[in-house]
Amino acid sequence: TLLLKPAIVAAHLLGGLATFALLVLLALKSWPGGLRRWSHGPRLLAGLTLLVVVAQVSLGGWTSTNYAALACPDFPTCHGAWWPEMDFGEAFRIWRGTGVNYEYGVLDTPARIAVHVSHRIGALLTLLVVGLLSISLMRRRGRGGVGAGILVGALLLTQIGLGISNVLFHLPLLVAVLHNAVAALLLVTVIYVNYRLWPRHS
Repeated sequence: TLLLKPAIVAAHLLGGLATFALLVLLALKSWPGGLRRWSHGPRLLAGLTLLVVVAQVSLGGWTSTNYAALACPDFPTCHGAWWPEMDFGEAFRIWRGTGVNYEYGVLDTPARIAVHVSHRIGALLTLLVVGLLSISLMRRRGRGGVGAGILVGALLLTQIGLGISNVLFHLPLLVAVLHNAVAALLLVTVIYVNYRLWPRHS
């Protein structure tokens, strides 16, 4: 992993999630008897939701690999401020050359806070977009939509709760692992929704 460089470790995480997502997609395509497309539903919203979830998972990976999960020890503020001192330029600098050991991180406090706050802002956007998808699915008539909407909403609320718990309880291992696992489940559930909504070509 090249001395734990954040770009490499984050890519490793995203590669694993992409592999999992592709396996789920393959399973959906191979489903016995096939899965019929839902005749109507929020296709564009589902597509947008997938993009937002992928972006938020990427931000989560960047937060983890830069050891920024505890950069803000309180919630909903950060160090008692709504907009603390932050350094976004350093926070999202992808490459810093070779020979640097990134174990425990190399970013200073303002840069780590910038990473953490970016993930919080992403969480708000995710809450809005995924929440809208969940409500839209639950209001959809026909089989499948209501159940999918409930599942999406439940995973969303669980994920938000786990993220807040990571901060309030100082990143307990079990909560951190569950946060990653639920992120993966939310991702593949949104993929499933898109698979059922969008037309497919053989």
